[in-house]
Amino acid sequence: MNLTDGLLSHAARRLIVSRTLVKYLVLKEIKVKSRGTYFGVAWTLMNPLFTIIVYFVVFRHVFRVGIPNFLSFFIMGFLMWTFFARAITAAARCVADNENLVKQAVFPLEVLPISAVLYHLFHHAVALGLALPLVLAFWGGKLTLNLLWVGVVLAGFVCFTMAVALWLATVGVFFRDTQDILEVGLPMLFWATPVFYSVGMAPEYLRPILAANPLSSFLGAVRTALLEGRMPSGAQLGLATAWVAVMLVFGAWVFARYGPRFAEEL
Repeated sequence: MNLTDGLLSHAARRLIVSRTLVKYLVLKEIKVKSRGTYFGVAWTLMNPLFTIIVYFVVFRHVFRVGIPNFLSFFIMGFLMWTFFARAITAAARCVADNENLVKQAVFPLEVLPISAVLYHLFHHAVALGLALPLVLAFWGGKLTLNLLWVGVVLAGFVCFTMAVALWLATVGVFFRDTQDILEVGLPMLFWATPVFYSVGMAPEYLRPILAANPLSSFLGAVRTALLEGRMPSGAQLGLATAWVAVMLVFGAWVFARYGPRFAEEL
């Protein structure tokens, strides 16, 4: 336990010291991806926007999903899913893509997966900044004090995503098939996540499985606060908190434990 505590505290101290480097890497990535384009950051928003339109038309007007305020319900779930999927996919290859930096003895490895998550968080924040006012003004959102829970839950969701990113960044170094597995596994996880349906719509025998999905509690808590104007349930908050705590400890420990071996594996 002392060894584990020492690894985690050392990694945390290095990350705090390297916060300026994290900021630089995120800003550099934003500038590089936007360079030479006419619309810049807007391109990142167009893909989820068109996907939202297609899914909305199909599930609202073809399959006629009977969820109140379905557009808002779907938008919040899909934006959170898009952030999560893009962030962990980038994190899985971030170490291998920066081999020259990894082999520098003084380079703090933690900044690579953290920067990958924060880069996608920037785009997620832009999308939310556009979507939330529309949801509140036109699409059934409730402007109450419980709206503050949206920020709390989203902060926990970012921490959970960072924890998964640390774990996948480590796995991606030692198991090069990680990227291929994600290409297959993420679409399966998407359909197993209540993005465009509620857990209550599933058959009784599937509900425990869907509820056990770590993403379900985060999506449910955000929708409860935003669309119902209520505080998320104790079960939603408890599950979300448990997932954040467990994954942060596990992800940070795995990265700190195996990080020193990255250079020799690449």
